Amino acid sequence: MHRVTLYTKLDCSLCDKAYRVLLDVALDTPLEIDVVDITHAQSDLEKQYRTRIPVLALDNGVELDWPFSARDITSQLG
Repeated sequence: MHRVTLYTKLDCSLCDKAYRVLLDVALDTPLEIDVVDITHAQSDLEKQYRTRIPVLALDNGVELDWPFSARDITSQLG
């Protein structure tokens, strides 16, 4: 099972789309999904991801900036 982290914030329509793409991937690929709101996390996360969200961090160290597709995710997970 792969563990992924979706960096997001409230009222972010792109983040909602990214989450739906991630759920589509999870139908075929076992995933443990963590969703992190950068505005409620440590301040360094907000500084790091503020202009990039949504960002998907994979357990292999790869980060995917939006826009990403289900195919992008599965190919990076291997």
